[in-house]
Amino acid sequence: MLRLIDMLFLGRDEDGTIQCLVIGDNEDFGVLLASIIPLDGANHVKTDESDGFSGFDAAGAWALTESLAPGTALAFLLIEHSWAQPLFNVIAETGGTLLGDGFLTPETGLLVGAEVAAMEQAATEIAAAQAAEARALLLALAAQTHAAESIAASEAIGGAAAARAIQALITAGLVEEAAANEAVDALIAADLIATAAHEAAAEAVADGAATIKAASITMAQALVLRYLPTPLTFAVIAEKLGISRAAAKQRAERAYKKLGVHSRAEAVTRARTLGLID
Repeated sequence: MLRLIDMLFLGRDEDGTIQCLVIGDNEDFGVLLASIIPLDGANHVKTDESDGFSGFDAAGAWALTESLAPGTALAFLLIEHSWAQPLFNVIAETGGTLLGDGFLTPETGLLVGAEVAAMEQAATEIAAAQAAEARALLLALAAQTHAAESIAASEAIGGAAAARAIQALITAGLVEEAAANEAVDALIAADLIATAAHEAAAEAVADGAATIKAASITMAQALVLRYLPTPLTFAVIAEKLGISRAAAKQRAERAYKKLGVHSRAEAVTRARTLGLID
C-alpha cells in the first residue's frame, strides 16, 4: 500500500518560464515538494550528501525540470510505503539510521517470491526428514524394548509359553521378526528355555511374521480395524482418528481386500483369527 503525501505539477511556457500548475481549487498540493525543489534555480537546491540517504534527490529533480521543452510539463509525486512506516519507527526509536530505500520492480518481486518459496520448501523438506529420522529412532527403541520385555516374560512362563508370547507380539506388530529371533537366542543362551524348545520358538516367530506379511495390513489400516468390533459408525471412527469419513471407509475396504473378506463382520472375524485385534 502506498500513501500519497504531495503532488507538484510543473510546466515550461513557450517563452521558457517554468510555472507551477495548480490542480483545481486545491492550492495545498505542491507546497511541500516546492520547498524541496525551489523554483528559483538549482543554486538554491540543498545538495548535502552527508545525510546517508540515497535515491532521487532534489538536485536531480531540478535537473529534470530544467530539461523540459517549451510547452511540456511533468509531475512529481511524494509517496510513502505506509506498510514500512512501523519499521522506520523502530529504526528511529533504537537510534538507527535508514541508509536507503526504494521500490521493488515486478522482476525483483518475482525473484524475491521465488526465493521465499524455495526457502519454505527447503524448510518443509528438512522438517519432514527430521520427523522421519525421529520416527525411525523411536521404532528402533521400541523394538529393543519389546524384545527385552519378551525375554523377561519368558522367564516366568517357560519354553512353550515363551514361544506363544513371542508369536503374539509379532502378530500384534509390536516386534519385528529379527528382534524376535534375537529374543529367542537370548532365552536359550540364558538357559530360560531348553534347546529342544528352540524349534518351537523359531516356528512361532516364523508363523507370526508370515501372518503379518500375508495380511499386509498397514498401521493406518490397523487403526481402523481396531474400531470395527465396536458399534461406532465410520463417521465416529474417522473423528477419533482425525481423518475424514471417506478416508476411514477407504482404509477399512483396503483391509477387507487384504484379509480376503467382503464385510465388516467378516473382517472382524478374520482379524481376530489372525490375532490382529482382540
